Amino acid sequence: MSKAKIFSNRMIFRIAIGIAAAVISQNGPAAAQNKLDNAVRMVANPSQPKNGLGSPKLTELWSVGGEKDPSGELLNRPFEIKVATDGTVYVLDRGDTCIRSFDASGKFIRQIGRKGQGPGDIETLCWFDLDSQGRIYVLDWQNKRVSRFERDGKFLGSFRLEKFAAQIRIDPSGRIFCGEKSRGTEALSSEFRRIEQTLSIARYAPDGGSSVRIGPFPADPIIMKAQGESVMSLSSPQAPQTGWGIDPEGRLWAGFNGAYEIGVFDPDGKPLFRFGREFKPVKNKALDKLTIQNRKTTTLPEFLPAFVQDFFFDEKGNAWFRMYRNEEDKDEPYRYDVFSPEGVYLRQIAVPFKIYQVRNGKMYAIVETEDGFKTLKCYQFQI
Repeated sequence: MSKAKIFSNRMIFRIAIGIAAAVISQNGPAAAQNKLDNAVRMVANPSQPKNGLGSPKLTELWSVGGEKDPSGELLNRPFEIKVATDGTVYVLDRGDTCIRSFDASGKFIRQIGRKGQGPGDIETLCWFDLDSQGRIYVLDWQNKRVSRFERDGKFLGSFRLEKFAAQIRIDPSGRIFCGEKSRGTEALSSEFRRIEQTLSIARYAPDGGSSVRIGPFPADPIIMKAQGESVMSLSSPQAPQTGWGIDPEGRLWAGFNGAYEIGVFDPDGKPLFRFGREFKPVKNKALDKLTIQNRKTTTLPEFLPAFVQDFFFDEKGNAWFRMYRNEEDKDEPYRYDVFSPEGVYLRQIAVPFKIYQVRNGKMYAIVETEDGFKTLKCYQFQI
């Protein structure tokens, strides 16, 4: 599937969003508008969500880690959280190269994985996911392989990937999806090179066989600077790129954050529908710190991306997209746009921490204490 086909008629899509945003009801936000583009349905949402904006009432249920944790449990460099259907919480700790599991009340259960290159070992713990049976799939970037573990930590086996991958997702059928990037180089000068990247989603069978690729999608560019015999990367995490995920129905969502648009596809990559919302771009304050010379080669965009690429789904299939904010605005709350499985903009939620998972009225977060300790927290929330 070509990039042009997936993101074709982008201008028509933006115009459709603008029209929808202009139709504001006197009794509240305008309703989402459905349009057809090349026989693909597009849901154009206005800037205001259907159910409004707000901050939920939060009640902390339990906390793990930190100097005051009576269990003595410490988290080194927690990066990702997954919650199984039975409430078991899994935390990927890149600092200790392992996954830690906790029961629904926050009690430590076990550690899964260890650093190494042998069977069941992990060299570079990049990403992980759970299948419908609670089995754990770990993406080892350095070893270029996926390892499988039972819920009790028993090693089940592994398979090697065809290319380096940075993310992994498991669909309800047990199929494995990995994000792969491809590069093309363009010389800017004798000192600088610009590397354009594209993202493809590789789908593997549950046993690791018969791969199929979906895409390509736009990815973040990299600027390389030559320094003598070495090379320095000047890439920026704020560069527009495509985030992706697999929803509870097994559909692939791929969202380009250079504009506010997301495509929803079946597991074979067939477009089902697209959606987005009208939004006002936020000026990137980081550019104000650069010299005129550095601005010529930076990958920093003039405006921040519409949303952070790492979105997630709750148990109802609603998608949660975190909005970008400037580093200077770190005292501002984290804001999440919530969309229904049909692409309707339901609400915007503001909270004082980054949310990693939402399950059954609970939010799971990694919060840093004043002393610099990382803590895993579970909150009950009411909207």
